[in-house]
Amino acid sequence: MSEQITFDRAKGFVALPVEVLEIDMTPGAFRLLAELCRMANIDGYCWPSLDQLSDRMGRSKSAISGYIKELREAALVDTETQKTANGYNYRLKYRVTFWADWRASLRGAVTQKTERSVQPVERLEESKNHIHKNQFPPLADVVLDDLLKVWGRCFHGAPYPAAATFPAQDTVLRTDVVLDNASSETIITADIQQALRSLWARKAVEIPAQAVAVQAEVIAKTRPTPAEFAAICKGISRAWQSHWKRPPNPDAFAKLVQSAKVTTAYQKQSLLKSYRNRWRLAQNTLRNPAHSGSLTSTKKVAA
Repeated sequence: MSEQITFDRAKGFVALPVEVLEIDMTPGAFRLLAELCRMANIDGYCWPSLDQLSDRMGRSKSAISGYIKELREAALVDTETQKTANGYNYRLKYRVTFWADWRASLRGAVTQKTERSVQPVERLEESKNHIHKNQFPPLADVVLDDLLKVWGRCFHGAPYPAAATFPAQDTVLRTDVVLDNASSETIITADIQQALRSLWARKAVEIPAQAVAVQAEVIAKTRPTPAEFAAICKGISRAWQSHWKRPPNPDAFAKLVQSAKVTTAYQKQSLLKSYRNRWRLAQNTLRNPAHSGSLTSTKKVAA
């Protein structure tokens, strides 16, 4: 007599509309659809790479690309190409077209329709121009932290968008290189949810699936790498008191995340981008005589 298969309910499940089973598609495309639904957030979005999908499904990247095309043609999935700051493609943003409405209907709610945006590019675009002649250290916290400190000194105490001191040309160039090549392997929402369920299980805290989904969205907005997410979980676990048995509300959970004191590379890149945009505005002000008085007169250059 064969053993009975058992499943861990804590790992969640994927509930699909019955009508999906009536749509003509290959088994591979159906498996990919289920995988995208598993990874999607409550709005139907997810950002897996072709490598991740290939590993999960045990299929080649070319096969995955074919399944994506099939799902797009069936209007089950939309894709949008994610680009680096200098215009190079590096991965797709997926939206399961029916997921938000379907999830809302299960909760008895109604969602607003989102505009479809389809861009067919699926693979990394390789180009010799993608490699800059001036090589700088790899994108790491130490590089970002150094640049953020320099830019912070440039604008400290100056009215927006003026600069208190002018950045060195090397600082501007390094900033462009870092931002133009900024791409990190962020952890997907489904994996965040699974890790949070495991965390609360270890803490003997019973928590509804919807609450876990909300918590995962809070973390997903910071686009953490797997290592950054592990540090966030460690911080949450460290801050959680053993006598607390009820799950935290959204505000309390946000404070737990803040207590981990993890600033993701994505958040640092966003701040660095805001500094670069401010410097461009400051330069435009300098070129416009009508507004030149809004800048400080110092010509000191920040290293």
